[in-house]
Formats: sequence, C-alpha cells, structure tokens
Amino acid sequence: MKIAIVSVTKRGAKLGQQVRSAYIQEHVVDCYEKVERESGDTAISFSSLKLHIEQLWKDYDRILFIMATGIVVRMIAPFIKHKSEDPAILVMDEGGHFVISLLSGHLGGANEWTSEVAMITGATPVITTATDVNQLPAPDVLARKIGAKVEDFSMLIKVNAAIVNGETVKYYLDSTLADDFEPAVQAHQVDYALFHPEEAFPWGEEPKVVITDRTIDCIGVTLVLRPPTMTVGIGCRRDTPKELILSAVSESLQNVGRSPLSVKGAASVIVKADEIGLLEAMEALKWPIQFYTQEEMAPCIEEAQIIESNFVKQTIGVGNVCETTALLLAQGQELLQHKTIFPRTTVAIARVHYKSSESDLVTQNS
Repeated sequence: MKIAIVSVTKRGAKLGQQVRSAYIQEHVVDCYEKVERESGDTAISFSSLKLHIEQLWKDYDRILFIMATGIVVRMIAPFIKHKSEDPAILVMDEGGHFVISLLSGHLGGANEWTSEVAMITGATPVITTATDVNQLPAPDVLARKIGAKVEDFSMLIKVNAAIVNGETVKYYLDSTLADDFEPAVQAHQVDYALFHPEEAFPWGEEPKVVITDRTIDCIGVTLVLRPPTMTVGIGCRRDTPKELILSAVSESLQNVGRSPLSVKGAASVIVKADEIGLLEAMEALKWPIQFYTQEEMAPCIEEAQIIESNFVKQTIGVGNVCETTALLLAQGQELLQHKTIFPRTTVAIARVHYKSSESDLVTQNS
C-alpha cells in the first residue's frame, strides 16, 4: 500500500512524521512538506500543492492531508471519480485534535484508517457514514476486507439504505467459497446462509447480499460481491489483435460460469510483455497482468506436470504459457479451465484461495 502524508506547516509536518513512523515498516509512506516549513526528517518538499494533487491522486492508495478541510475539498474536487476508484482521503488539523474520514470511507478504507490515525496521534476520529454512526455492519466494508468487487453500485446504495432504516438484510455465501470466506463473513457479524450455486437460489425480493464468483440471475434488491478467486493465463501469437484475446477470455469465463469481476489478474510469459493486443485487452478489462520469465516457469511446469507443446517450447523456451502462468499467479495447483485453444490465443484459468490476515477477522463493531 502507498500512503502520502501532506502538510503545509512545520507543526503539521512533525505530526505527519509521527504518523509515517507507525506505517513505514509495512507500507510505502511519503511525507510531502511545504518548503521552509519542513520537519527536518525524510520528506519530499513542494512549493505549490496544487501542482502535485493530480499525481498524488494517481500514485497513492491513501492520502492524509494535515491542513484545513476547506483547502482539501477545493484541491481534490476536480479529481473525484467514484468510490470504487478514489483513494482514501483523511484530513487532520495541525494540532492533532481531529482526524476526519473525508472520502472512500468503506471501499477505500478511510474510516478504518481514521480510527488508526486517531490512535497513533491521540486525535478524535470523525466518521460520518450512516452505517458507522449507527454501528451497523456495511457490506462494502466486508468487500474491502476480502478484496471483493461490487457488481452494481446502485444496489450497494439500496442495501446500505435498507440497513440504516432497520430492514433485515441477509447475506448468502456461495458454499464452494466457504472455506476461504466464511470466517470473514462470520467476523462481520451478520445473518448469513450458505447456498450452492448450482441449486435453486433460496431468496426472494427482500434486500440481500450475495457473495459468489459465479454468474447468477438475481431478483429484487440484490448486492453481489465478487471476491478474487481466479487468475487467467494467456498465450498468444505475435500481433494478435485485442479483439481475439477479449473474445477468448470471455468465452473461457462463460465455460466455467464465472464473473470477470472475480479475476484477480492475468499472466503471461515475459516475451509477451510488449504484445500490444494483449496489453490493450488487459486495459479494456481493467486487469493487472504479470509476466513471468522462462526460468520462473520451468519449476512450475515440472511440479504441476504440465503438458508442453514442443513447438512452443522450441519457440520461446517453455512449452505451456497459459496454464503455467495462471498457476504461478494464483500460487496454487488447481485449474478451473485447462489450456483451451482459440484463434491465435490460448487461455487457462486457475483458482485462487483467499489468504486471510488477523485484521480480516476483527469485527467491524469491536
């Protein structure tokens, strides 16, 4: 995680360094301090904050501004896009009296971060989202903890409104994912039930939250959370257009009945790192892609006993790109789809198992 701490006074700069010291061991933390108002510790100096805001917005997951809220609101307003994309934004006064969760409270983690910064500095946390004020578990908090994507944000708004208004909102967890995600759902302290994705769904029109990677048809007010359960390995011939790659990926996901929102990322061999069609396809899908060297792939091929193509091996040094890179990225041994050949493209899909941390099991209301 990349964190930026921005101050405009010497007192604020020293406070920022206090926060930085609490996170520097586990995260990338940069302090931005105004010229002639620096703390004297490691920092990036600036003369005009306005010139840096756009880059800060792009480069960091979380930004703490130590200055007046009004300044921050005016500075960041042109760059705000959507709660699924915006970084977590906190504002704190230079005296360290209050720390405010300003933007991306749930999905960005600003609310939780506000509580942490308050503990570090002794400030009073200011959190205004309705579910938190009423000490109610919000589904987007669970989504962030398990790395899930929200399928339809209009449903998120409706479900959160139902929760705040005291309506019963039940959670339904795909039973095939229970080993990975049930502990996190239990820690979220909500009423939930398991369901099997290949059986009749046990829900009606009432507001609900469904956690699954399967493509399903839902009725009523249904918020679907898509946890990251898959990686996609892709092999392609030189100069394959993005349209063929997108078609191959789409058909592969249909074959396994999974949503593209549950794809953690894609992978291929290093010699494809400059393949324009592949890069354009990943940009269209908004998937990160990891490229592996032949030296990294060879042990995986041997361990998983992956069948190799002699022609491909003679061409690039390894005989199976899609299965090998999918498994490497997934850090596992389970393939949902073995190597499948499409026009100029091969695709394999590997299963990712969720690795929880202790923080995932801390309840939102504790």
